Amino acid sequence: MVQIISNINIVAYILIWIVTIIVYQKKKKQIDAGTICMVSFFCYAVASLFLYNDNKDDFNPVHFFPFLYLYLMLMLASYPILKYDTLKIRKIQTPNLLFVKMLVLIFIMTTLVRLPDILMRFSEGLKLMMIDIAAAGDIYNETMADSNATLGDGTVSNLSAIISNCFSNLGILLLFYYLTLNKQNKFLVLGLLLSCITLMLGNIAISQRGPVVDILLNLVITYYAFRKFLSDKVKLSVKWIGGSVLILVLVAILALTIGRFQNWGKGPLASVYGYIGQQNLYFNKYGLDNGGIRYGDRTFPLFKQLLGFENVPKSFWERREKYHNLKINDEKFISFVGDFTLDFGPYIAPIIFVLLTLFVLRRTKIRNGEVAFHQLILLHLVMCICVQGGLKLYSFADTGNLQIILYLVLYYIFRFDRDYRLLQSRKMTLGTISQI
Repeated sequence: MVQIISNINIVAYILIWIVTIIVYQKKKKQIDAGTICMVSFFCYAVASLFLYNDNKDDFNPVHFFPFLYLYLMLMLASYPILKYDTLKIRKIQTPNLLFVKMLVLIFIMTTLVRLPDILMRFSEGLKLMMIDIAAAGDIYNETMADSNATLGDGTVSNLSAIISNCFSNLGILLLFYYLTLNKQNKFLVLGLLLSCITLMLGNIAISQRGPVVDILLNLVITYYAFRKFLSDKVKLSVKWIGGSVLILVLVAILALTIGRFQNWGKGPLASVYGYIGQQNLYFNKYGLDNGGIRYGDRTFPLFKQLLGFENVPKSFWERREKYHNLKINDEKFISFVGDFTLDFGPYIAPIIFVLLTLFVLRRTKIRNGEVAFHQLILLHLVMCICVQGGLKLYSFADTGNLQIILYLVLYYIFRFDRDYRLLQSRKMTLGTISQI
């Protein structure tokens, strides 16, 4: 009886997303970033159904209310994306292209300087996996052991890697913005593309799937957010190049999955829908009652340190040790919504979401059919949080806080620059009129 009711609740959650997508598509009449976001939530829900029926004892019983809570929180967080309507936007307001070019060059240089080392690691890993595909698991375990020894020790061992990783999401926004320009610098476009591929290759080389999936999801949702502003020629190139990269990366992810989980009890296939569908089920079981909270130690640890809080874990290893009493921690996927409820509780988390959503909505209002570049920066941050965090965890946690700082700093830099240039333009216009 428990199994039947649990299945009904999961199916009901899937149906909610189906109805939501249908209503949204009837209104928008095109596939856009909002569509991608909601379809991803739907796919994760379907995977949860398969996962539950393969591991009933791990998740019984499954209730409906946590799913309703999760649905409302996901809709609230993604509302700025759903409200972003490219049908009403005629063009992107031109930002200070010198600033944009500087950011592009920083991203390209700090990423490609790592390429020789990444290629060496990749070739070594490939050789090992050709001998024994299970070597993928050994490489991953070695990576985790190294991170345990170095994370949070306060040293800066690779500045270029830190800067490059800070741009890992923003670099994709820069890539697609450059593709919208009439006069494109082909060397910069190629550099941006190679940088994005390099980041994926670097994580494949150490047998990590998560960051690679994050980049793929980012590429897809950013493409659909910018698709209206791309020429037909660019769209065709994106489809061919993007399709080829997607196939190669998916093959690599499949190889890593087989290598890491071939000796796992239920096999690699079960690990796939376990990877894709666990966040909904773990949220259902622990998202609203985890036996305590983490007080923002996962979502905003860097900000807590800057504000002078003591005893803030410097790595996920330290955090798991500090909160060993909790029923679940970040060793399992619980979605970005779950990360916030585990950090702040089920009553404070919605307040945070409401405040952040209102902040974004207020600052991304479209006027005169133009969207400003600084508004795209803020919207892109929300896109990444939703599409990446809907699958796994809050992707801007821990050192990801640096990415939030970068997004916000650049938002205000481009906003103030836009306002300054508008002010100067008005002064020149008034000066011309006074002379007449």
